[in-house]
Amino acid sequence: MHSNNQQYLLTMRLFGLFLKCPFREATEDCPFVDIRTLSNLEVKFKLAEQMATHPSCNENVRNTHEACYRQRMQQVVDACRGKSAPAPVTQRARPPVRHQAAMGRL
Repeated sequence: MHSNNQQYLLTMRLFGLFLKCPFREATEDCPFVDIRTLSNLEVKFKLAEQMATHPSCNENVRNTHEACYRQRMQQVVDACRGKSAPAPVTQRARPPVRHQAAMGRL
């Protein structure tokens, strides 16, 4: 179980990811693309709060985001070193996060 502070920090982290990708352009398979298109900030924040309280969602979000972040950072490093990086995988194995939340699967 998360402490209140940890849950708050995770909510803020998710909310930030719901606003914009840290790399400016999200990959095609980013699970947050649908959420980012929402114009209502309150809805985005409520989704972040809901996701932060769900243990499996917390783990999935962390793993997904951190894997993407590591891969894209490696591409930046490789580009700086003059290496060509492989294209990111663009498969969408799961429905968008917003759809999962609406269906009560989070």
